[in-house]
Amino acid sequence: MPRTRTPIALCLLLLTPLLPGCIVQDIHDQIAISNEKLSQIDESFAKVERANGLLEQLDQQLATLDSINANLATIDAKLGTIDGGLETTDARIEVLEADLRAVSEHLASLRKTINNIDSTIPFLKISGDDEEDKAQLESQSETTSGEGSGE
Repeated sequence: MPRTRTPIALCLLLLTPLLPGCIVQDIHDQIAISNEKLSQIDESFAKVERANGLLEQLDQQLATLDSINANLATIDAKLGTIDGGLETTDARIEVLEADLRAVSEHLASLRKTINNIDSTIPFLKISGDDEEDKAQLESQSETTSGEGSGE
């Protein structure tokens, strides 16, 4: 019996690759599919690596922006301090401006009085102004007194 089985087994073995549902062919097909999927995974990994590189660049840019933002916050605080100082200075200037206007009006009045004295007693010549200067001062004092009455 062993002799009859050998030729049959040999025939079956030779016919095995020709059979449509051969296990070897199925394994080959599965390996080909696996290789395609592995190449797709490799492409995906390459894309992930590029994305990681871009994310690292973005992280560096965000760190730079955070530094710039901190500097801007410091500058904003300093500008707030400067703004407060300028407001204080403006208030002081307004006070001084009112005082200077009052002094200017007083000096104009005093000059007018001195010019009146000069015109009354010509030999004293206290003011030292020429006739043209006197006329100009009188017109300025009239303009100033007209502006001062509107306030």
